[in-house]
Amino acid sequence: MKRQFKFNPLATAILTLLCGHSVSSYADSPSSGSSDTSNEQLNAALQEQYPGQQFFQQYYVDKDTLEAGQGQDPIASRWCQGVWATPFPTTTKAPDAKDSTSVITADHAYYNPKGDSVLSGNVEIDQEGRLIRANEMVIDQTQTFAKAKGNVQIAQGGLITQSSQIDYNLKEQTGELNKSFYISEATHAHGSAEKIKRTSPSTVVFEDASYSTCPPEQKPTWKIQAKSIELNQETGRGTTRNTKFYVKDTPILAIPYFNFPIDDRRTTGLLTPTFGFTNHGGFQLSTPVYLNLAPNYDLTFRPEIYSNRGLMLNGEFRYMTENFGAGKVWGGYLPGDRDYNKEDRKDLHLNHFWKINPQWSSSIDYNYVSDKDFFTDLNDNPNSKTDLNQRRAWELNYANGFPGLSAKLRVENFQTLDKNIPMVDRPYARLPQLFVNYVGGNPVGFEYEYNNDTAYFKKNIDTSEPLSQPSGVRFYNQFATRYNFRNPWGFIVPEASVRSIHTSYDQDTRDNGNYSNTKNNSVVVPQFTLDTGLTFEREGKFLQTISPRVFYAYSPYKNQDTNPNFDSTTASINYDQLFNPTRFYGHDRLDDNNFTSVGISYSLVDPAGLERLRAGVGQSFFFDDRRVILTKDRDNAEINTARRTGPIVSLSSQLSKNVTVAANSAWMSDGNNAQHDLQFYFTGNQGNLYNFGYFYRDYLPDRQAAYNQVVASFVQPVKGNWRIMGHAQYDIDNHVAREYLLGVNYESCCWGISVYGRSYFNDLDDVTLPDAKPKRAIMAELTFKGLGGVNNKLSSLLNSRVLGYDKVNQSWTH
Repeated sequence: MKRQFKFNPLATAILTLLCGHSVSSYADSPSSGSSDTSNEQLNAALQEQYPGQQFFQQYYVDKDTLEAGQGQDPIASRWCQGVWATPFPTTTKAPDAKDSTSVITADHAYYNPKGDSVLSGNVEIDQEGRLIRANEMVIDQTQTFAKAKGNVQIAQGGLITQSSQIDYNLKEQTGELNKSFYISEATHAHGSAEKIKRTSPSTVVFEDASYSTCPPEQKPTWKIQAKSIELNQETGRGTTRNTKFYVKDTPILAIPYFNFPIDDRRTTGLLTPTFGFTNHGGFQLSTPVYLNLAPNYDLTFRPEIYSNRGLMLNGEFRYMTENFGAGKVWGGYLPGDRDYNKEDRKDLHLNHFWKINPQWSSSIDYNYVSDKDFFTDLNDNPNSKTDLNQRRAWELNYANGFPGLSAKLRVENFQTLDKNIPMVDRPYARLPQLFVNYVGGNPVGFEYEYNNDTAYFKKNIDTSEPLSQPSGVRFYNQFATRYNFRNPWGFIVPEASVRSIHTSYDQDTRDNGNYSNTKNNSVVVPQFTLDTGLTFEREGKFLQTISPRVFYAYSPYKNQDTNPNFDSTTASINYDQLFNPTRFYGHDRLDDNNFTSVGISYSLVDPAGLERLRAGVGQSFFFDDRRVILTKDRDNAEINTARRTGPIVSLSSQLSKNVTVAANSAWMSDGNNAQHDLQFYFTGNQGNLYNFGYFYRDYLPDRQAAYNQVVASFVQPVKGNWRIMGHAQYDIDNHVAREYLLGVNYESCCWGISVYGRSYFNDLDDVTLPDAKPKRAIMAELTFKGLGGVNNKLSSLLNSRVLGYDKVNQSWTH
């Protein structure tokens, strides 16, 4: 029968063995015991082909056991055959010296004040942050030296070690273990060492040691064999010296010094290299380095070599300040690109956000790119998009102060990458722009609102081109009042508003011959809208909901042909637009309205909560022509005289928890189909996914561009932790593939690999040109987990292209 003991001073000495402080109390608790393996058996195990297997398997739980509900299932087990599950503390912090509560248990105890004192038989010392097990412990007469023998197991800071014996200096709190094995549960790692030294309460040094995060097997996929390995709990890092990196039994790399993480804290070290091949860059190799410069800022430095272009230097600097916000600066530089007329290629970006106080905040967004082909040629991030106009803006925001009031002051300009684009097609700068919104009253009763958009619009900045577009100030104001009547069975919301626009041209515009007769323009238009709807529900085996809706809008016509168009465009066609009194995005025009829209939606929900059917159909009916236009050329403008739109239909169904289908279609008043789409989504429970979509849009002048494409994607596990994945986007009208992607991916507990090929056009490429050719790339990513960060660009690419990828990625191999 196991007994609990309280010694004085013997207990004090024993606990000082690894704790460094005395016992003040002990609590009754049952002991979990330890193995009865003898010293002879342990020594025999050390001579086996893979010593320590018995120790490792004692605490390694396979996946079948996990799925049966035994043991824990942390994130690491997602890719693993099993997971470490020990009864030991896994904290990464050293024990608190102020905590003196401990429990000592043993089968037998002998105290000799003039000689050695002995605890024997399943000896266990249990304390917050540390646990010691052994067959026998001996304390010398001076209580300076202690020895633990026979299947000694020590756990502290997430590190569990086993050895045949340990010698420890109680006064200096240092000790050594010989021929030991260890498990680092927090990092899913394990290994062996000829000698283990605890040089401080938070630092352990392994001599002639191995390290791997692979499952405990005879020949792990990879391991580090080092003359010394030091694990430091305080810094969260491990360092090795005179190291060889092995894949199976083959040494592939010798490293004099290496630094790697032992927990999830950020710190200086190598990140995962990537390599690949593209038809426009040749062979590519990127070797990123992370520098943890201070707790509030860091730097990622990424040199990258292109065999056809040269050496490019990239960097990202992140920072946090105490009183002035946080942000990041990133960019790259490639001098004398051999494949781009020897031109220097570069980019620079800045994002900064500053929350000044609960009411005020500010942000800066700055982007510079040397040329329009930069992202396609040099940015190996597959998620990057080539925006034709690079934004540069400063914003000051106000909210959460005066009830109902919010405001934004913005200065904004753009860098147009394609210098061949005429000035008329480039965006205006806003120098500055002020938005003000105030809402008062009762959101379920009488409510009033004010909106203001004041901006100075300017073109021809930093250019020698002659003035081709007017510049000036636009004042937009809206005063509205409404009554919100809403309850479970329906709603009625009448609203009356007055809107006004006033434009005033600057001196450059008035001095220009094309605008010499330009004068200030003002227009005021009242508007009335009525939005009403009902909700009918029927409960039974299925919950059915029918919601009819009627919307009416009226505002008189006011001629605005002499007003400039700074930033407005015509709204797209969709179901929600039927119930919107504004047919323009932007505040350069005030609509003339006299129309009614009607719509009805239907929903069918089963007892499991799946929406088996959702349908909506709507149409607008016009009582007057729509005479307000965006262009000044009224003689050639097309006035909309149709008395109705075509119907707009929306259908979707959750056929099961894994399958969803959807379809949408919109017709014009003449019966021609303006747009339609069909989408199919399947998301499996084992990480498999299939998506298909067909999208068509007819060309409508000043409203929408033609679009006729098919998109498909899939992710399919094939065997074990292998899976294949792909994505395709095909342009039917131009008979060209906008993008093809096919990849294979393997993930395990200790290593992963992704290989993918991609053929694609740049976002700015004109695929109709006879000489248009796609870019092609073959990329590979190899990761040895536990040795640094992961740059999984294939996964990141699919997450941006494939709907539902993130969900199946989490469910894969669970």
